Amino acid sequence: MSAFIRTLCLSLATCAVLPGQPDATPPPTKGFTVAILQGDGLVNPLPRPPASHLSIRVNDSKGVPIRDAVAVFELPAEGASASFPDGSIVKVILTDDKGEAMVDIKSNEVPGKYQPTIMVNYLGQSSVIQLNQENSFPFQAPTATGHHRLFRKGFLSKKTVLILAGVAIATIVTIFAAHRGHTPTTPPSTGGITITPGTGTVGAH
Repeated sequence: MSAFIRTLCLSLATCAVLPGQPDATPPPTKGFTVAILQGDGLVNPLPRPPASHLSIRVNDSKGVPIRDAVAVFELPAEGASASFPDGSIVKVILTDDKGEAMVDIKSNEVPGKYQPTIMVNYLGQSSVIQLNQENSFPFQAPTATGHHRLFRKGFLSKKTVLILAGVAIATIVTIFAAHRGHTPTTPPSTGGITITPGTGTVGAH
């Protein structure tokens, strides 16, 4: 984070609690906590990621929300990243009565992981946290149409395979029928006696 932004945060934090201001927040006990409400671990689907939010809550050590804490949201300047609605990558806002600060962002179309950075400053105390986000193309399982296209890109189309299968079946039937037609018939068994064809002779008694 640039030195200019750090200086700006310190200036805003000081101005937010100047004595005499009616809305000044009473000095909190030492230390504060920052809770991430939205934006951590978010996966933005490509190629057209939807808008999303980054939001935090700042409480003092007793759990009381801190108003007018300075929150600086900063996004990576290149690669996988996002931007704010005005196109910038740095946004400085103050926490509200609930101690919350929220910004809208829109991820770019560069795939990859990136880390938005949030620096919170209040009464000279600072805390820096990093969120994790990713721009990614969603996984798509192959559809029935996809399987059909893969099949057609092979050596044979589905129609050709069916024709060849029919030809193969017809060939097998033809060979089987021809084989049966040329198979010699075995003569019936006569118990070992050979009968020779001829003319019978009838003798006189």
